[in-house]
Amino acid sequence: MKENIEVNKPEDIRRNNPKKRNINIWGIYISLIFIILGAVWYGVNVGLIPLTFIQQQAGPIIIILIGLLILLKSLKR
Repeated sequence: MKENIEVNKPEDIRRNNPKKRNINIWGIYISLIFIILGAVWYGVNVGLIPLTFIQQQAGPIIIILIGLLILLKSLKR
């Protein structure tokens, strides 16, 4: 009544297949556009760029922060 039972341990898939970073290209493009728009807007507000059609607000800083957040999320995936 003795039986030999062998259990094969399944190979870990993660060790054999290293996870590739999934980078969202559209997110990078959109974030760079936000960062550039925010930088231009900030430059106008500071007086580095002499354009008169952009008003002084907290907008440029918010746009830059949104762009940075999108960029971080796109790279983190």
